[in-house]
Amino acid sequence: MNKFVTLKKNEEFEACIRRGRFAAQEKVVVYSLKNGLSISRFGISMSAKLGKATARNRFKRIVRAWILENIDKIKQGFDIVVIARKIKDDKIKAREIHLKDFKDDLEKAFKRLRLMKEE
Repeated sequence: MNKFVTLKKNEEFEACIRRGRFAAQEKVVVYSLKNGLSISRFGISMSAKLGKATARNRFKRIVRAWILENIDKIKQGFDIVVIARKIKDDKIKAREIHLKDFKDDLEKAFKRLRLMKEE
């Protein structure tokens, strides 16, 4: 599978955040909620307080790339929301966002939530 399904409605994001489990890491927070479907749906968000549009879009592209890289290892049947966390006092610059920086935090959070398939 090369594509994944995204959460589009605000109600879907809110339901996952309010009723789901979460795992907080240094740079990201991951929320998960069973959706009763045979597929997992993903939502990615970064507050405007954390950075400008270029930084937010770059964060989303990086998380999407990580998800596509690991889509076969992620369990099905969950709504998953990934949210960026504030790391330092000033806003995050787009040029400071790299996959290697978020890769470990995403893996740890997904493993803590038991969203990764056993190998």
